[in-house]
Order: sequence, then structure tokens, then C-alpha cells
Amino acid sequence: MDIKDNKDIALAVPGLSDISNSYMEDFLSEIREILEDIELELVNLEMDPGNKESINSIYCSFHTISGLAGLLNDATSTKIAVATEELLETVKKYCPVISKIIINVILDSISFIKKISSNPQIIDDHKISGEIERHIKSLETFRDEILLEVRQPLERQSRIGEILVREGAMAQSEVEDILKKQSNTKMKFGEIVLREKKVNASDIIKAIRMQKIRNTGTSDQYVKIPLERLDQIIGIIQNVSSIYDSVKNEAVLRFGSNDALTIESTKAYHLITDIRNILKELRMVTLQQAFQKLTRSVCSIIEEDHMEVMFSTMGENIEVDKEIADRIALPLGDMVRLLLEKAYSGIANNTNKSTREKQIGSIEVVAYEEANTVHIDITGDAVVDLEDIKTDSRYIDNLQKLTALRCHTDIDDIEGEGVRISITMQR
Repeated sequence: MDIKDNKDIALAVPGLSDISNSYMEDFLSEIREILEDIELELVNLEMDPGNKESINSIYCSFHTISGLAGLLNDATSTKIAVATEELLETVKKYCPVISKIIINVILDSISFIKKISSNPQIIDDHKISGEIERHIKSLETFRDEILLEVRQPLERQSRIGEILVREGAMAQSEVEDILKKQSNTKMKFGEIVLREKKVNASDIIKAIRMQKIRNTGTSDQYVKIPLERLDQIIGIIQNVSSIYDSVKNEAVLRFGSNDALTIESTKAYHLITDIRNILKELRMVTLQQAFQKLTRSVCSIIEEDHMEVMFSTMGENIEVDKEIADRIALPLGDMVRLLLEKAYSGIANNTNKSTREKQIGSIEVVAYEEANTVHIDITGDAVVDLEDIKTDSRYIDNLQKLTALRCHTDIDDIEGEGVRISITMQR
């Protein structure tokens, strides 16, 4: 969407009217150019995640954007830029490579700032403002998680010092001096202590062993299990469950429901069922990544085709099976794109401003739980011919993809005010 009326924008953002139209347009144009440069650098990072120059360039670019947005009194864009800048500063300091998740969240920052610079009135939309607030929180969460990973080794090292003090091998003041020196080096606490001959090697080894005992159940509480191995275990448990079910039924027939063997068989059967359910829970992941991919692809189409359509998602924290989470983004995206084409493509071609304002559409993708099922609803506010969608080859193809994922799909009218594509799956 292009900026049509600088006066309208000035009125939309508090304080913006104090800036002359020419300067305001210059600032907005510069912001858009910087965002394009950031996108190019992100492409470089996708191919070379350890490129420090690209990371630093993006960091500096967001710093510039925060300054420009501040001059425009655009508080929302400023918050997004500052939060992204702080995350990148942390990445610069502590991450040898930038993760794909961080790249995704930076792309989301770009998308939000683009939307605001093109249409400042968007911040008045409660859904959009809520999305922006959640996005800023996610930026802060990623930063905090990186810092936590950095701090944890320091905490373990300091506990070695605590043990040495408790055992009488070192004084507290000596430990504090070592920790200060450690902050300026990559050396471990024990290495510095040995180099400075504060204690014997046997004292350090003893402290490390005591630390391991102390941390049992915390430092090693997570292990990685390949998905294939997890499925093998689930299959074995299911077979054992079937065997115990047969044993239980046979025990009931031979000895009655109150017999000791029957009771113990029933207990064993329930325990195995609990194990199976726990293992299945280990396969569960959130829809966050799938929704992020969906948002990027859909918003890209909306911007490229200059559609006046608001797109939003909710329920990204809903958990589904990992296989579904990995494979559902593509058919979801195809369904949304099909709906965009069938219902909203004409909006972009309408040049009458007053009519266009009335024709601004919205598509919302919402995930929610109900009993033991997960629902994903794609809802659009435009009236469409359902048969036209149902008979479209793309709809049929994606219907088959969703069926292969054990999903049930329906499409229906919303009382003549829109259309809803409903996807249901067993949790």
C-alpha cells in the first residue's frame, strides 16, 4: 500500500502534524529503504548465519529506524525497532551464528514497521495492536533466553567457588577476585585458580565432583531423542498395551473381575496406557513456527498485489503433533491464498478511495482446543461462491493433503457475511 495522503497520516499519529509534509515523506521513504536493505542482509544471513558484518549492519539499521520513528513520534515503530535492536545487540555479543527463529522474528519486525509506515491508522486496530505487543514480548523473550544461556555457565562456575570456600580451600575475597578476572577472559573458573596456584588440582577435582552431585537432576534434565526412535518406543508400548489388554480380558473371563490377577493386570494396563500417553505428549509442539511461515507468505502476497486486506493469527501456542506442525503450514497457506484470490483480488483494483475504505477486508487464522480436538479456522469477511472454491483444483489438492494428515476440513458461509474454512484434528 502506498501512502496516499500525508495529511491523513499526520492526523493518525500523535505529534506527526508538527512535522512538515516534505520532511515526513522523506523520513518514511528512508525507513522503507532501510527495511529493504535489512531484508537483503537477512537473505545473506540465511546463507551464512555466522556473518558478523551482516548482523552488525542489521543492528545499525534498526538503530537508525528507531531514531527516525522517534522523530515522527511513531511510538509503536520505535518500540519494535528498539526491541529488535536490543535482541540483535545480544546476538552480536553472545551468539556465534544467528538462528532461523531469530531471522523469522526480525522479518516479523520488518513486516509490522512496513504496515505502520504505509497505514498509521492500523495501530488503532485492537487485533493488530495486540499482535504487535505479543511480537515485542517475543523479541524480549528471545533476548532473555540468550542471556540465560550465557549466565548459566557462570552460575555453575561460581558454585565451584562456593564449594571451595565452604571446604576451607579458598577465602571468599579470593573467589570474588577470580570471578572478576573471569569476566574478562574465556577461561574457566578452575583454570584461573590453578594458574594462580590458589589451590591444588585435587581440591578443584573434588569441588567439581561435589558440584555434579549437587546439580543432579537439574543440569542434565533434558536429553534429545530422534523422532524415529520415539515412534519406535510408542509402537512397542502400543503392542505391550494390546497384550496386557488381552491378558486382562482373559483374567476377567477365567477368574472374575475381583480376582487378584485381574486387579493386578488392570493396574499394569493403566500404567502402560499412561506411559504411552506421556510418550505421545513428547511429540507435541506449538503452531508458532507454522503460523510465522504462514504470516510471512500471506503478507508478502498482500503487499505485492497491493490488496487492502488485514491478516492476523491467533492461537500459535496450541500444541499439535510435530508431523502436523511441520506439514500443515503449506496447505494452510494455499487455502488462505485461494481465499485471497476468490474474495479480495477486486479490492486492489478499485481506485475510488471512499469505496476502497469500505472494502478493506480481513482474514483471520485462529487455532483453539475443544475437548480432545484441535481446530484451525480460516475466516474471511467477504462473501464468496462456495462452489467456486470447492471445485477449484487447488482446494481439492490441499483437501487431500490435510486428509493425509488425519485432518477433517469443512467450508461454510457465515450468515452471508463471510466464509470459514474449518480444519479439525484429533489432539
